[in-house]
Amino acid sequence: MYDLSRTPSTDPRFSNATEDIKQHREHWRDWDDDWVFYDVRFDLLHAPDNEFLAFLCETVHPVVRSDSSEADELVKAYNYHLEIDGWNLVESSQISGRPTFSAQRLAERLQLFDEPTGWRKVDRQIQEVRHRLNDADSEERYQAVGLICREVLITVAQAVYEPSRHPSKDDVRPSATDAKRMLEAIFAAELAGQANAEARSHAKAALSLALALQHKRTADFRLAALCAEATSSVVNLLAVLAGRRGRSF
Repeated sequence: MYDLSRTPSTDPRFSNATEDIKQHREHWRDWDDDWVFYDVRFDLLHAPDNEFLAFLCETVHPVVRSDSSEADELVKAYNYHLEIDGWNLVESSQISGRPTFSAQRLAERLQLFDEPTGWRKVDRQIQEVRHRLNDADSEERYQAVGLICREVLITVAQAVYEPSRHPSKDDVRPSATDAKRMLEAIFAAELAGQANAEARSHAKAALSLALALQHKRTADFRLAALCAEATSSVVNLLAVLAGRRGRSF
């Protein structure tokens, strides 16, 4: 990415960046591990996206990071932050059986609410759903996405449900893990009346889809992704109804 032999040294005792870096990082080791991000010669913190992403890909290249498991862990850490801005590092090829990576823009879709809800456990679990879906490569792992989605619905239902405000249709008080009954009561109460019929119908449909896909015995990416989307939709609907969108909380 950079011709270090032609890049000037920041130390007058050396003629170029190659000598400069070798001395301060290999011999004296008096530069911090994150020095490169603050070096004005590369200006990585203000570089165009493609340049910064290319740099990250080089840090997990087999030539510079021979331990594949270490590279995989670093890629996961990168993607945890990159996905917020719509990017992921993905395997693009292999060298001697070890992966190389390139940056890929995530599927384009409008994310009206991509900020946290403020329900900390819900936000952590939604993030876990995204990571599980991104990493899944077998039927069992896709099924695990559905199980996490189930936990999300239980957690968000517990955060919103109030027995006195959200009575169930059959007067049976839901158990602490009966997400279906709690959420149905919430939507019925918060979206009551003919004026909210369409919104109520959408909320019920999203909930029904999320619940139906959680326990599919034959799971693949398509089913897991649909379950994740439906679960996220339910969470966002509840966040709107609870007043956690459009203002501080």
